[in-house]
Amino acid sequence: MGDVRLTSPRVRVLRDGFDPVEIQTDNRDLILWDSTRIRHKWPKFEDAPFLWLTFISWAAARRTGAIVPEHKFETWRDEVIEVVALSDDDEDDDAGTPTEPGRDPG
Repeated sequence: MGDVRLTSPRVRVLRDGFDPVEIQTDNRDLILWDSTRIRHKWPKFEDAPFLWLTFISWAAARRTGAIVPEHKFETWRDEVIEVVALSDDDEDDDAGTPTEPGRDPG
């Protein structure tokens, strides 16, 4: 996707017994949430934000191949210990923050 920044959440998922994974959700995952929510009579995402974030992270994990397509949402839901929407500030965590040069101590 190059330099395009999506407004759909990029998430970090921690599952019991698995390495953490970061996944970019997109419109396809949000549409799947909308259609599934209606079918299951789940609340709107504003009323169930953790269910929503867990679901769209599962949808994105399946879509991107982070998990096999046969992996059921209920299994994912039970494995997930934490799912966090990341901000743009979190994107460069591995690179660290450069230190501003200061005055020469000598």
